[in-house]
Amino acid sequence: MMSLPHGSKVNVDYKARLEHKLYLARENPEPIFDVSECALKHVPSGIYSLCRVFRKKVLWMYSNKLTSLSGGGALSDLSLLVVLDIRDNEFTHLPSDIMCLASLKELYLQDNNIRKLPNEIVHLSKLNILNVAKNKLKQLPEAMGNLKQLSMLDISHNKLHKLPKSLGYAQQLAELNIDGLNLLYPPQDILNGGTKVIIAFLANESGIKYSPEEPDSETDISRNISFEDMQGVYQNKNNDVQEHRQNALLEVEKNIKQQQEYEMEMQTMLKKHRKKLLQDLALQQTQLQHELQKVQQERDSNRARLLSYIYNAEKEADNVIKEFLRNSEEERQTQAELLEKEKQEEMQLLSSCHTEQFMFRTKDTLLSMEKLLEEELHRTRKLEEHSKYRDCAAQSLLTLEVRNNDHLAQIMQDQAEKRQDLIDTLRQDEVLQKAAVAALLERSDARCWSIVQQVNLVQSQLAALTNIELERRKLEINQQLNEIAEKRVALSAILMNLLEQQKSRRDQLLETINSIEQQRCITNSRRQSQFWLMQYQSLMETRPQGLLEMLEPTLVRHVAIAGALHCLPFLASLPSLLPDLSDEQLKAIGIHCENDRTAIKLAVENYLAELKLNEFRTPIIPSAPSEEACTSSNYQEYNDTQSINTAECVICLDLQCEVIFLPCGHLCCCSGCANMISSNCPMCRSVIDHKIHIVKP
Repeated sequence: MMSLPHGSKVNVDYKARLEHKLYLARENPEPIFDVSECALKHVPSGIYSLCRVFRKKVLWMYSNKLTSLSGGGALSDLSLLVVLDIRDNEFTHLPSDIMCLASLKELYLQDNNIRKLPNEIVHLSKLNILNVAKNKLKQLPEAMGNLKQLSMLDISHNKLHKLPKSLGYAQQLAELNIDGLNLLYPPQDILNGGTKVIIAFLANESGIKYSPEEPDSETDISRNISFEDMQGVYQNKNNDVQEHRQNALLEVEKNIKQQQEYEMEMQTMLKKHRKKLLQDLALQQTQLQHELQKVQQERDSNRARLLSYIYNAEKEADNVIKEFLRNSEEERQTQAELLEKEKQEEMQLLSSCHTEQFMFRTKDTLLSMEKLLEEELHRTRKLEEHSKYRDCAAQSLLTLEVRNNDHLAQIMQDQAEKRQDLIDTLRQDEVLQKAAVAALLERSDARCWSIVQQVNLVQSQLAALTNIELERRKLEINQQLNEIAEKRVALSAILMNLLEQQKSRRDQLLETINSIEQQRCITNSRRQSQFWLMQYQSLMETRPQGLLEMLEPTLVRHVAIAGALHCLPFLASLPSLLPDLSDEQLKAIGIHCENDRTAIKLAVENYLAELKLNEFRTPIIPSAPSEEACTSSNYQEYNDTQSINTAECVICLDLQCEVIFLPCGHLCCCSGCANMISSNCPMCRSVIDHKIHIVKP
């Protein structure tokens, strides 16, 4: 690598640092494998096997960004490891294979995000130092007491609330750091007593005696035996044992020499392998430099080509824009010229029309003057004739007076006879007036109108299903006929229910009329002959005017399809709110239910879409009826005509279908053919219970 000038500030090359440390780990005979402070996110592959091959006992991986120990190989390759330092990383947990580090004595895990230690960590029987400070531990393994060789334990600055009772078995523990902990167990007075007091308390809680000086294994016993006692033991042994010991020592020395020779051979082989590896690395580095130069050249050429392509594309785009602007300017000029020509032609047509109109008016004036003169001459002739016959009339006056007296007597007699006829006629007119009041009451009833709209909607759906079924049968397509039949039957049931509701509503209205007549009989109204006329006039005055006339039939049909027909009295001002309709506007006109507002907005969208589609297909047809037909009944008939499209009769193949058969729901016959059918439907052969005539103008 090239050296940088003194004082220049550059970023750290972690990759080069890692390569340098790996090289030192292979070349340095010290038992330390150091890959710390290299910004590692994953353990480099093969590190654990290198530790096993080079017999490393210390592995430093602190101050990195590691989250897992996987990736470096099998943890069983670290069976010779004594010290593992992975502090200041991003670990959240440790693998259960940590128990494979059988020789581990020191484990540094501070400054991580570890939430829980694995239970297998208690199998590290040789562990002396365990540092898990500044983590997120909430509990320690319950079998922590199995770490009997543990002499230092740092669990400070975690989220622990209690210590495991089994920690009383680790009686060699001399240093326990619990700073920054909010422990509830052991009690605070025990915690203030120090490490020995805490371990003694936990030992007592576990039912054992706290004796830190007492040896726990044969290894401790062998350490406590003094050198003088060993000499005394060796002096008491017999000579055979000494000779056997000397032979064993000679054998050991021989094995040591063989091991040294083997190690020398291994070192020689490692040096050769290292030299060859360095040569290969140098060769690979030169090849990589050549490849990098080629890639850089290719990038430069691609960049030049891309820049030239972008320049050409921009140039072409500028030319296209200029051409478009020129064409648009020419088109604007031509349009201006055409408009000017059209204005001139309009002026010429207007002048010619004015001239012709003036000629026609002059001609009409002359004709009218001729007629006036002729009438004046005719009037003068009549006056002359009147003067001639006036004398004759005077003479015949006396004769006419006699005749008139006789005629007057006859008229008086006729008036007496007609008086009785007039009374009978008035009585008959009262029945008609009552019928008119009943008809007006039914037309003004919102519920009757809603039922009629729903009946028309169901009839249109039945007509559509019958047309679809006829088309499928003509084309011999038998698919989905069962689904169509189920829909027909369901619609037929709905239609029968609506007709029953309509009949019951009519009965209710008739009961209302009868109650009015009974009330009339009770009150004994003075103007009995004009009673029903007065009732008719009061209904006309109280009847809501303009609701149905202001709403188009197509919009009403979409509102009925959306299921919001009951909201129709609130929708008188709906056409003025279109096309932008919001929830606030609907709330302002009295629609407070969210489902009703959603249904009305859906109906408006479908209505606008249908209007837009009709604009593309056919010329605009006025949706409102004529002035002569602006009544509820004519509006109803107009809506029926617009909503029901029927096919030709399946029997006579001439007239339009007008009768619905129930309960099958087929609309397939005209009125004449339907009257001849009494038992079965001509399409499905099902029994006919009812026949309904659809309303047409």
